Amino acid sequence: MTTSAKSTFHPSHSHGHRSHRRWSRWGQVFVWLVAIFAVAVVANLARQVDWRAVARATREIPSGTLLLALGFVVVGYLLYGSFDLLARRYVGQRLPASRVLGIAVISYALNLNLGVLIGGLAVRLRLYGALGLRRSAILRLTGFSVTTNWMGYCWIAGVVLASGVTPVPPEWHIGNLAVRATGVAMLLAGAGYVLLCVRSRRRHWTVRGHRISLPTGRMAVAQCAVSVLSWATMGAIIYVLLLERAPYLAALGVLLCTALATVIVRVPGGLGTNEAIFVAALSGFAPSAQVLGAALVYRAMYALLPMVLCGLAYLWLEARRGLGSDQRSRAPSRGDVR
Repeated sequence: MTTSAKSTFHPSHSHGHRSHRRWSRWGQVFVWLVAIFAVAVVANLARQVDWRAVARATREIPSGTLLLALGFVVVGYLLYGSFDLLARRYVGQRLPASRVLGIAVISYALNLNLGVLIGGLAVRLRLYGALGLRRSAILRLTGFSVTTNWMGYCWIAGVVLASGVTPVPPEWHIGNLAVRATGVAMLLAGAGYVLLCVRSRRRHWTVRGHRISLPTGRMAVAQCAVSVLSWATMGAIIYVLLLERAPYLAALGVLLCTALATVIVRVPGGLGTNEAIFVAALSGFAPSAQVLGAALVYRAMYALLPMVLCGLAYLWLEARRGLGSDQRSRAPSRGDVR
């Protein structure tokens, strides 16, 4: 019975598979077109930039401001690391908090620069696997952290966009009503997630062999709260580096737009794209050279410096793991005759 059921041909399934592949190809074409357009915009911006003025604006950022921004960077990474601390409770694993926080920070830094498959997933699989966590648990933990990040994004981006404070350049041809409507949709998505976790009677689903469980309502609220704080801290960094020339909510709103653009364009860290968006949206508050200088310092502080430090930490953990396994392989067994 089981064998015959599996071998039965279903035309509807075959048609659905072909449709899925066709839409997947169109999606890839769309992503490449967006990426090409973004590269063209960035290249055009690079030709028009007075790089001497940018360098001068960067040097004019006070050392106290740089230290304050670095402090916000540390807070931002710790807040993001707390996503995995919540996820640890969600998957029911008693892992050392310090190690979980360290793995989350390393993963985040590499994710920002190398992409989600390497930083967000592969590094977690490697490091959590070394702690004895099963692959299924690691995938659930990672999925929970990703959900935490974007549910908080829906809440804070929803509020900022719906309020209409985000500056939108006229050349983008996006009406204020469309921006507000997007914000309302995001708020509904965030509220819908919390409501689902609070009210849903069905708590478990199986998707492609993976068990998905809803967190409790209290944990869902904690997810959204800590993620909102994480995004708000990122906004504080760029606000400080702009020397407070742009309102905080305006700077935060543009930062949230760059995060969405990074997902669409799929360039690791939104390299070049984010800077172009910052300049286009915030040049009304400060000279373009100062905005670009602040955006470049932001990238150096929040992405590049953590990548170097966390990359070295990852290599150290791998070397330590290799040394430990080598020592265990050389250790004599109990049956050895000396």
